[in-house]
Amino acid sequence: MKSWSIFAHSFGMVFRNLKQAMQIGLVPVVIAFAGVFAALSYLGVSVSVLQDEQALGLLISQGWMVFVGLWVFVMVMMFWIVTSWHRFVLLEEYPQGWVPPFRFDRILSYIGHAIMLGILLLIAMIPAAIVMMGLSSVSPMLASVFAVILMFAAVVGLYRLLPVLPAAAIGKPLKIKESWEVTAGETWTIVGLLFIGFLFQFLLNIMAALFVLVPIIGPIFVYAVLLVMSLVNVSILTTLYGHYIEGRPI
Repeated sequence: MKSWSIFAHSFGMVFRNLKQAMQIGLVPVVIAFAGVFAALSYLGVSVSVLQDEQALGLLISQGWMVFVGLWVFVMVMMFWIVTSWHRFVLLEEYPQGWVPPFRFDRILSYIGHAIMLGILLLIAMIPAAIVMMGLSSVSPMLASVFAVILMFAAVVGLYRLLPVLPAAAIGKPLKIKESWEVTAGETWTIVGLLFIGFLFQFLLNIMAALFVLVPIIGPIFVYAVLLVMSLVNVSILTTLYGHYIEGRPI
């Protein structure tokens, strides 16, 4: 099954290159955490506030500008990892040392394309939302079923467009139309890939929950799991681009 082949290839991509994964991900993650600690210190609160939803909500309402800046900062760190990983796999741009090249133009392009996909998704949802509102007045249950089907179809459609993101990371722009055309007929492959990815993340979440209370080792394990989950998801996008756009075998 192609879905499993894509997932297995993406999973293996991470574990065959664990050293490179750490070289690409460690420093940006540490910087992101440092930014979180710095922002909380500036607001005069401890990290424990992140575990109290009510206190955190109040803090965000009072210092929303700080949190907006923090969110942007963390997103940039995340996209630093993502673009570096795409470039490592697709361009064989091996990391030199423990600080991956910070290619702001590629990060900015990646963010811009991600926002564009989000806008397209919202536009596509408007007619469906109107229909759903009409159904809700007739049958709330029917409207709920329609909403689930709609969201699933939207995610599948979005996956067909996602190759534009790795293309942005490596500086080879890909049109939305081209991505849509080249993935035609692959709907069930994407459905299977989503199902496998969901099960994988579910199992990793269980493992993380079991280890989170273990002193010292627990938090380190949880952060490692989060990094692995992120890189596997990014590797799936890389594999989709490499296979459907560049014609690479899986």
